[in-house]
Order: sequence, then C-alpha cells, then structure tokens
Amino acid sequence: MTSTAYNKGYEKAAHLYDIFDNKQNIEFFLHYALEASEILDIGAGTGRLAIPLAEKGIKVFCVEPSPAMRREFKKKLSKRSDFSKNIKLTEGDATSFDFGRRFLTTFLSGTFDHFLDDDERVASLTNIGRHLKPNGKLIFDVFLSLMKDSPLSPAGEYQKGNIIYRRFVGGKVISENKKEVTLIFETYKSGKLIEKIEEKGLVGLINRTKIRHLLKKTGFVITNEFNNYDFTKFKKGDKLLIIEAIYPHTNTSV
Repeated sequence: MTSTAYNKGYEKAAHLYDIFDNKQNIEFFLHYALEASEILDIGAGTGRLAIPLAEKGIKVFCVEPSPAMRREFKKKLSKRSDFSKNIKLTEGDATSFDFGRRFLTTFLSGTFDHFLDDDERVASLTNIGRHLKPNGKLIFDVFLSLMKDSPLSPAGEYQKGNIIYRRFVGGKVISENKKEVTLIFETYKSGKLIEKIEEKGLVGLINRTKIRHLLKKTGFVITNEFNNYDFTKFKKGDKLLIIEAIYPHTNTSV
C-alpha cells in the first residue's frame, strides 16, 4: 500500500498561482492596513496581497512556509526595487515565526484553511497573539463550503496570446476534520498541451462554532464577522466567513 504525498502549498505550480487567484480582496485588506501603517502577513504566498499594500507605502512583514511560493515572491520583488524596502519576507509558519516585536494588525488571507487540526490552530493563534500589541487586530478568512466532497471540475481558464491556462479543482473528505484537495493545471500552446501539473494537498475542516471557541480560548475577542470582502455581515449558511478580532491582552514574551 502506497501513501499519498501531500503538498502544503503550490510546490509544483507556484508559477501559476497568481493566474487563478482572483479574489477581490485587496481593497478589503487595504482598509485595515492603512489604519496600522505596517502589518504582519502570515501565509503571504507569492505576495499577491503584500505587494499592492507595499505599493501604498505600507510596511509588510511576511511569513511564508513554501519554498516555491517564496521564490515566486522574490522574483516579483527583484523587478520592483521602488517598493521592495517596504517588504520583509521570511521563512516560517504560523506556529513558530518570531519577529521579536509586536504589530497592530495581522492578516491570514487564505491561510486558516491550511491549519489541519486544533493543536495547529491553537499554536498559531497563540503565536499571533504574542506578536500583537494590546487591542491589535487579526483579520482572516475561512471557506466553510469545504465541508463536503466536490468532484474534479473546471475552475478557471485564462488566455494570453496563443497560451491557454486551465485549472481543475476537486476534493474528497477523508476524515471529519480533513479534506484532500486535488488541483490540476493544464497549459496549452496553439491548441497543444505543453504542461500538465497535478497537486494534492490537505485542508482542515472547521465550522464557525469551533472557530469562535478557539479564538476565545486563545484570548481573542471577535468584533466583526463578514461574508464577503465588501464588509457585508455574515449570516448563517454563508459559505465564506471573514473574522475581525482583537487581542486585548498585554503579552510580555516578545
């Protein structure tokens, strides 16, 4: 019996990540970043969020565990020396990063789903709390719609000249708290398939009640819940949950 090798990031397809990540959330996070002037971005990926913020003069401290994603991030920075001074990119994950200082605001954009169990979630939230100033804010999103199986289906197509990029996404719940996600990327040139990449990864399954419990357990107080990046209030049954929480405590360990 063979075991499946899972990636926790886009290790084989990082160069295609930005093509298909078209969430309209830059202005949403910019709203909070402008209040703080500098922010902590955990799971920063290829810099899709950090770079637009840095262009606005925000100082962004980035944590990213995936070597492939950091390489793509660094490629972008190498071409944009005008704002690269506003970005600090470091290797690490949410449970163990250590900047030795505190921030007013922390973002987890598309990251919370990658915490696979409550131990990892508690360790991550505790470490984030250590890095927040009193009443500092934590903003993160969670896709509650991940809770059931989904067949492999088309999930985006993008054309640039005679190149066409296609993505397919599917998922299978393998336990009560984990889901196996399959991503397939196809690249066509003049109608001919020239590249096909398959990624398999795990995401953690969690509901709103458990999220609220873990935030309370780790010292956070929820101040807002939204169902979209236009600040629409969350309602029961919504598929996307965006949390705004504060950390009211003073932590002397950083």
